[in-house]
Amino acid sequence: MIVCAGSAMIDCIITGNDADVAEDIALSPGGEAFNEASALAVLGNEVYLNAAVGKDHAGNILRIAAREAGFRIMPESYAGRTPVSLLAVDETGNRKSRVSRVHALTGFSPSVPADCRISFVTMGSLFRPPFLDPEVCFRFASAAKAAGARLLMDTKLPKGTSPILKEYANTLALADYLTPNETESEYYTGCSDPAEAAAVFHSFGVRNVIIKMSERGCYISPEDGPDFRLPAFPAEVVDGIGAGDTFAAGLIHRLVRGDKLRDAAVFASACASVSLTGRGAVSALHSEAQVLEYLQKQPLSGIGLPAAGPG
Repeated sequence: MIVCAGSAMIDCIITGNDADVAEDIALSPGGEAFNEASALAVLGNEVYLNAAVGKDHAGNILRIAAREAGFRIMPESYAGRTPVSLLAVDETGNRKSRVSRVHALTGFSPSVPADCRISFVTMGSLFRPPFLDPEVCFRFASAAKAAGARLLMDTKLPKGTSPILKEYANTLALADYLTPNETESEYYTGCSDPAEAAAVFHSFGVRNVIIKMSERGCYISPEDGPDFRLPAFPAEVVDGIGAGDTFAAGLIHRLVRGDKLRDAAVFASACASVSLTGRGAVSALHSEAQVLEYLQKQPLSGIGLPAAGPG
C-alpha cells in the first residue's frame, strides 16, 4: 500500500494568451497528492489518498476520478469545501495559479492509516496546507516512519507565508527522498547551484535529494553518493501541470519494485515527459508498459533502462 497525503482539488485550466477568448477552458482533478495517487494507480499500485475532499460538487468530481483511476480516498467525509484552483496555461506550457482561502484546509489533519501494511508515504506538498504547520508535519512524518514506510516529501513555494527550513528540521530528518524543483530549492536554501542546495538539505538529515530542473533534467544527490545528473526526455508540451507529481509517482513506483535510485529516476523522468503531452497531470499516462516502451525509443548513452517490474 502507498499512501499519498496532501492536497486534492479541482483545477479550472484556461489555455491561450488572448485576454478575452481562451483557446480552451477545462476542469481537471488536481493537487499534488491527488496527482501522485492517480499516476501511481495508473502504473499498477494499490493507493490510498489522504486529502480534504468535501461533500460538494468539486468533491464529487474527485471521488468519481479516484474511482475510475482505481484508488481510495480517506477520510470518507470532510466537513469543509473542496478547493478549486484557477490555472492559466500559456502557449509554452508555463502556468500561473490562483487559489482561495478554502485552500487553507481548515479542520483537516492528515493521517496515516493504521490498519494496513504501508510501503511508501508521500507528503504533497511540504510548505503548503495541510503540510504548513511544522508540528503537523512532524507528527505525520513520525507516524509514517512508525508504520515502517519510506517517506517522500515534495515541496512547493509558499503562498502568503514565509517558512524556513530550520522550522521543519525534525520533519526533514525523517525524509528518505526530497523532490524540490530548482526554484523551490534555491528559495529554501539560498543556493542556485544544485550541489550546494543538496548539501543544505542533507545537513538537515534528508537522505536522498532530487532537484527537478525542467527541460534540463534533474540533479540527484543520493545518501551513498556520488551526485549525478540525468537529462530530460523530449516531449511535445501541451501543459506542464502535474509533471513534477508524475515524476514523484514514477520514482516511487520503481523504488518499491527494488530499483536503484538512478534507474527509478530514469523511469520517473520518462513518466514526467509522457505527462507533458496531455492536458492535466495524468491524462497521457496509461501504464508502466507504455512508459517502458517510450524509454526504449530514447537514446540515453550509459544509462541502463529499468526492466518491467511486477504489477
